[in-house]
Amino acid sequence: MSRALLGIGIVALAGLTVVLAPAHAHAADAAAVKVVVNQLATQYMCQCGCGLTLASCTHGVCGPRDRTLAEIRRMVEGGKTPAEITAALVAQYGEAVLAAPPRRGLNLLAWWGPYAALLAGAVTILLLGAAWTRRPGPQRAASPSALSPEQRRLLDEELRKFDA
Repeated sequence: MSRALLGIGIVALAGLTVVLAPAHAHAADAAAVKVVVNQLATQYMCQCGCGLTLASCTHGVCGPRDRTLAEIRRMVEGGKTPAEITAALVAQYGEAVLAAPPRRGLNLLAWWGPYAALLAGAVTILLLGAAWTRRPGPQRAASPSALSPEQRRLLDEELRKFDA
């Protein structure tokens, strides 16, 4: 009888595994989809005009955010890659949907412009500092004792003529 109970227990356990496994797999898939959607939501701007990403839009009820997140969720569940999702959203909303500009063309200015400005400012400060420290100091007038007696006599004569 114990063999029979053991057999029934194994069959019951196998049946329970078959019944519960898809539900557990579905829950795991749903959690994985949610993680991917949340990661992708940080890469796209909300289209409501708040200026925030989909992940950080602060509106309690935001139609554009909710529609875009549902669309991303459908694409992830459909097996699309992040690159395909990005291409679809850019085709629908334009490059303004991207949280960061793509690194090509004139957008490179947005990526490298701040670094170029900092470098130009540093070079300017260094060059101006070098120029200011190398300037000759103010020239002092020659002391009266540096004149010869003849030069001193001529100077006195000229000053008397000037005062007269």
